[in-house]
Amino acid sequence: MDSKDNPQMSRRDFLKIAGTVSAGLALWSMPPWLHAAARMASGSTSKSKTLVVLFQRGAADGLNTVIPFADPNYLKVRPTIGLKYLSGEKGILDLDGRFGFHPSLAPLLPLWKEGHLAIIHAAGSPDNSRSHFDAQDYMETGTPGVKGTADGWLNRTVAAFPKAGVDPLNAVAISARPPRILRGEIPVTSMTSLKDYAFFRGAGRGESF
Repeated sequence: MDSKDNPQMSRRDFLKIAGTVSAGLALWSMPPWLHAAARMASGSTSKSKTLVVLFQRGAADGLNTVIPFADPNYLKVRPTIGLKYLSGEKGILDLDGRFGFHPSLAPLLPLWKEGHLAIIHAAGSPDNSRSHFDAQDYMETGTPGVKGTADGWLNRTVAAFPKAGVDPLNAVAISARPPRILRGEIPVTSMTSLKDYAFFRGAGRGESF
């Protein structure tokens, strides 16, 4: 997703259109819209729940994303690429005395402190494929080892929503086309720019959006 196409949005805009967001991110250079989303989500007073899914297509180094800095084996096996615990804004952001965020994830720290963010560490696919592309497909379809699955696990999840198949904003992808994780029988909305997105029918809906 190109951040220049997405101006900073209000909290209300974010909650309305980000029912589900799937986008590839460059982890160490978080785009401005993600910083804004983190701030708005942490300050939300809405009673409705919003699921935001960020799919990192370039992959991410989990041990340098949520870092087990208190484990003595961490730096032993990563003498050159391991991150040392340092105090200050540029150091590892301590979560619980054992694990910490990479400093680039600072915008997500308020969500963690307020109990709106959980970390599932050391989780992955049981499939031993050595293909990056197959592994990526399995993550999106939710059926590791099965290549013939046509729909994504998130589309199947949307099917359980009250307005599944009726409300096109039940799920929104910030991408040029629906990613594999959102493809399936339930229609979803894709957009690359909040500024250029518009409804062609139904003025009332357009004004509401």
